Amino acid sequence: MSNSNSSDEKNRAEQDAISGRRTFLKGAAISSVLGAVAPAMMAKGQSAVQGSGQETRAQLKTDMMAGIEDDIKKDLEMRAQSTEELPTPKNLKYPGMLDGRFPIYYKISVPQAMGLLTTYFAAYNDRDMKAVADTLHFPYATYEGTDPLVYMTAADFLASPPPSISESNKPDSQFRPGSYDILDKLTLQTYNAVNVGLELCSTRYRADGYRIGITQGIYAITNNDGKWGIQLSSIIFTPTEYIGDVFEDAVQAHLRQNRTAMAAFGDHDYELLTHLGWGGGNRNTKRKVASITGAPGATSFFLSGWAGKPMQPYNSKGRMSRLSVSGPDGTAINAMSADKDPIAQYEKGLNVSNIVTASGKSGWFFAMAGGAVGHYGYTKDLADSKVLHAGPEKAHALGGYIRYTPDNVFISETRSLGIMIYDKEEQKWGNGGGLGQMMRRDRSNDDI
Repeated sequence: MSNSNSSDEKNRAEQDAISGRRTFLKGAAISSVLGAVAPAMMAKGQSAVQGSGQETRAQLKTDMMAGIEDDIKKDLEMRAQSTEELPTPKNLKYPGMLDGRFPIYYKISVPQAMGLLTTYFAAYNDRDMKAVADTLHFPYATYEGTDPLVYMTAADFLASPPPSISESNKPDSQFRPGSYDILDKLTLQTYNAVNVGLELCSTRYRADGYRIGITQGIYAITNNDGKWGIQLSSIIFTPTEYIGDVFEDAVQAHLRQNRTAMAAFGDHDYELLTHLGWGGGNRNTKRKVASITGAPGATSFFLSGWAGKPMQPYNSKGRMSRLSVSGPDGTAINAMSADKDPIAQYEKGLNVSNIVTASGKSGWFFAMAGGAVGHYGYTKDLADSKVLHAGPEKAHALGGYIRYTPDNVFISETRSLGIMIYDKEEQKWGNGGGLGQMMRRDRSNDDI
């Protein structure tokens, strides 16, 4: 894909307009609620920061408020008055986002997830489907092929478990009596306080010791209303004779698509961004897609940080599901996963303006993305981004990106775990669902 709809003249005019608007509005009054947010945290960060203009945190906040619309200001006011279930780390600096340096980000979630997935693996090898169901959240979705199997209840799951883990003598059985799996790898890929992305790989043997092949899986473990469970998973099975086969097309598609999307942010290419699915855009697809959605994610990271409530996205009380599904099963599942909090309800319409406003101005993302480091300039695809496993039609990928100021100063690093599906009709790779995001590092929390 290219940015053929953009031109140098358009970009220069757009940047001039944005700069002029910020200059004109720089002295605008900040809402009384936000003006009182986290004074102690603000006091810690009044020194000059790296990035555009060497501005202080207070100056950057003024610029941010001048660069956003009234609907986002209202959201910040609502968030500033919200409650947080987890304590804020003492060294988290305004307007920083909770990131991987703080033990609260992983000290409960990661052990819970590792233990739960180990229990899941042992349960299906014991042929105990009831024990497997006990490790899951319902609704639960799993990709055995390119379309997710969706189970609304434990009863549905027990009535027809996924073929890959359900022992049977039927001619089409994938798990015959006497066969067994040996655990090869259990790896942490992404994490935050309520959502962990794990990789589990195993080798399957027939009863006579013949190696059938390997299973490579990724799993999203979430905290819903205080209970930890597996909510979404995907596996790729590779027969012994094809172990080591490389799917370079999946690797290149993953890199090129991410690089294209990140370049579109730096170029302010609104048309391309909406086509790719950001803002009010939507990729048209006939395929059913299952993902972990909602908080915590990129939107809530920014808004909560600037509102002085960085722990709010990690609330779990009352959240019964974090699964979203497009297609026939979507309505009932998405109703269960909907966050009933008034802030979440209000924010349903905000994504429409995160890239570009109705009047054609730069959306709120661009005003907020620099945090306390400086003004946002551009985004680069994560150097560690890679395809973890791949088959002919499906791949598992670690993704992410790093944001920079215009003068190339590091702002923040975000990581994600996701599924890619090869569309045989379109003859290209596309999104097959996301298992969650983590804010690995936000430099707003450093002594800048």
